[in-house]
Amino acid sequence: MYDVALNKVEERIKMIRKLVKSRSFDKESLAEVEINKFFYNGEAINRVMVVLRANGCEHYKESGGCSMCAHFNGTPDSHVTDEEYKKQWDSLINGTFIEDTESKVKFNLDDYPVVCVYNLGSMLNEKEISLDAVRYIFSSLNNYKKVKKVIIESRAEFVNEQVLEKIKEVYDGIVEIGIGVESTVKTIRQLCHHKRLEDESTISNAVNLIHKYGFKALAYINLKPVFLTEQEAIDDGVSSAIDCFNMNFDAVSIEPTSLQEYSLANFLHNIGEYRVSWLWSVREVVRGIYKLINCSEKKDIRLGGYFDENVLSGSQGASYSERNEIFPHMTSSNCSKCTDEFVQRIKSFNMTYDIKVLDEMEECPECYSLWEGNIRVKDSRSIEQRIIDTLN
Repeated sequence: MYDVALNKVEERIKMIRKLVKSRSFDKESLAEVEINKFFYNGEAINRVMVVLRANGCEHYKESGGCSMCAHFNGTPDSHVTDEEYKKQWDSLINGTFIEDTESKVKFNLDDYPVVCVYNLGSMLNEKEISLDAVRYIFSSLNNYKKVKKVIIESRAEFVNEQVLEKIKEVYDGIVEIGIGVESTVKTIRQLCHHKRLEDESTISNAVNLIHKYGFKALAYINLKPVFLTEQEAIDDGVSSAIDCFNMNFDAVSIEPTSLQEYSLANFLHNIGEYRVSWLWSVREVVRGIYKLINCSEKKDIRLGGYFDENVLSGSQGASYSERNEIFPHMTSSNCSKCTDEFVQRIKSFNMTYDIKVLDEMEECPECYSLWEGNIRVKDSRSIEQRIIDTLN
């Protein structure tokens, strides 16, 4: 039944991906640059997030990609070359990427202690971006001594000695590598997330290798994938985060599912078979993690997607329907009465790591009881059976 369910998920994802329209982007221009507030070394600092216009995820091309993700919408139809990657990066360094021409002279990487460099896929996969282009970027970053940490992302299977060695040769700052673990339960990771990562040892081996080179390991846990109840999603988020800390990840980022066009999650939402997680559930996950870890040791726990941000250029610069090819159109929410305050509290948590700002959120008379009813909903069917019933 497992294989039948997996095939149904993959077939449906591939059907949805076929609906993606032809994409024509300027391959010498960055997909997005934004500044956001980030907690680092005990204080809130400005972090710059750079998204390359890239070749996209190999998993997407081969198997349809993950169930919640549609970042491939932001990749061009034709191949991005090394020279085009380098020109994108140069536009960041010289400030020409900024759409507001009056702001160009104000941008300097040394103003940002933390820099994120993303490629809508795996920065360590040579089929997506060459080692030469990666070395070019890190060699450039090494000129900015006030940049203390660089964050990149990669699937676990692409973490290898060769690429880490090449980065180490040209960059002497802190490198944090984010890995999409999603869930430490194989059935959930494979069927609900469609991660196509069978063996968890691939993840733990990647963490060990990252540490061997003196780098940091960040785990992404996706909260509430498709086919789980609200309570199952909470429980899985907590247990997966704890498992990641036990695998010696340095930080864990809880990533509530958001909705992008041409994803399986969005498809199921449109037919009434999926709701993004409640914000109350996000708090429950953080509470659950704090209950199970050593409170005397402050852990690096983040809530992904919730930062005070200033978009300098790219995909988030205009309305969703006009140009937001990678920006979600729906994120975790409660009701209209309390969602805005809750989101602000999550942003405050991300700038302080103080769980009190979440705990002090009062129960909303409009929706808290609805959420309580939602987490009491049970589904006695196996995940495999849910998939077969839903996708038939």
